[in-house]
Amino acid sequence: MKILIAPMSAMAETSGPFSRVIALCNKLVDGQHVVSMCAAEDANYRKIENVNNYFAPIPSPLGMPMFIGKNMIKVVQLTGIQKKKKVNSFEEVLHLIGAINKKHFAKDVYYIRKAIQDFRPDVVYSEFRIAAIVAAKLENVKVVTGYSYPAQTSFASSPEYSEGVKEFLKENNLPNVESCLDIFNWADLKIVPSSYDLEPINDKNVVFTGPFSVPKQRDLDSPRDSIIAYMGNGTISPKKAIYELTEAFEKSNYKIYIATEQAKPYKKDNITIDKRFDFNRLMPRAIAYINHGGQNSIMTGLMFGVPQIMCAGNVFERQYNASSIVKLKAGVSLETSQFTAQMIKNTVESFANETFYSENSKSAGEKLIKLGGVSRVVETLESMT
Repeated sequence: MKILIAPMSAMAETSGPFSRVIALCNKLVDGQHVVSMCAAEDANYRKIENVNNYFAPIPSPLGMPMFIGKNMIKVVQLTGIQKKKKVNSFEEVLHLIGAINKKHFAKDVYYIRKAIQDFRPDVVYSEFRIAAIVAAKLENVKVVTGYSYPAQTSFASSPEYSEGVKEFLKENNLPNVESCLDIFNWADLKIVPSSYDLEPINDKNVVFTGPFSVPKQRDLDSPRDSIIAYMGNGTISPKKAIYELTEAFEKSNYKIYIATEQAKPYKKDNITIDKRFDFNRLMPRAIAYINHGGQNSIMTGLMFGVPQIMCAGNVFERQYNASSIVKLKAGVSLETSQFTAQMIKNTVESFANETFYSENSKSAGEKLIKLGGVSRVVETLESMT
């Protein structure tokens, strides 16, 4: 089987989508399938062994000229503007990163079509990239897409940002849509890397797989003496996270690990800052996982049975994810104003004293793992041919 994988691109760090692509590529290659990508070589791109990559354009924020977009990203990260910006839908996310700017969208579809014409895949896999779904339809190739509960138009949409995509569809004699998110419904199948309990989507074309990457070993009975934090490009800046966690736990009995691309790595006493960590090694000893409510993050916490402290800020998808963990009673969601040393310290103490947080997290994690992960995704792709 030949698979073309097309991940969404963004100029800013957004590790979730490409980490799923890496897991899927490696599993397909292990199964003797022929895999190529059409991925923009942005900040999240990683070269994958035995996988060719076709050129794809990088979207610039709000469709600005590239040099302005790069400077804009730096300004946003340095000034913390993202703390105040409310993001209401995945459609708005695509608008902000520049993915549905008409000029970029047309260019993106063009290069994906070129890759399809050269590679001639049996199936195109779109990792939340609607341009790939459109390209596959124009080339009459089966297409599977990544999907989530908050990506539904019934959950949240902002059709005012889709005018450029709608014009492109009309010019190419494709069906009209109210929102560009409706294009997800053009896919032959939708892959949700979660469970029905967490994302209750009632759609016969949805396959729930749980997280793509499942740790080989999960020692859930290790002593819990660590606190792990990863806030991504979230509402809480790295500077704020480092300050509050240092205030709360400096020289305590807990080992603190803060992962961020935006701060210089260093180690002082019990606090370690680095660009990334091997979470599979650290999570079994974590009493709390502090994160921004990203899908990959909450899944990681559940698989290792770690109670979570989430600060989703004003981003709709992360708010939904955080609310799902709260409903499971597997963690606590904080408002931005509540992200203080004392509140975090108090919450960690409650995790230590109230065992139901870790028990509920472990139970939900076991259910997710049983869904099959990336193996289930590969089986689904194979069944289409």
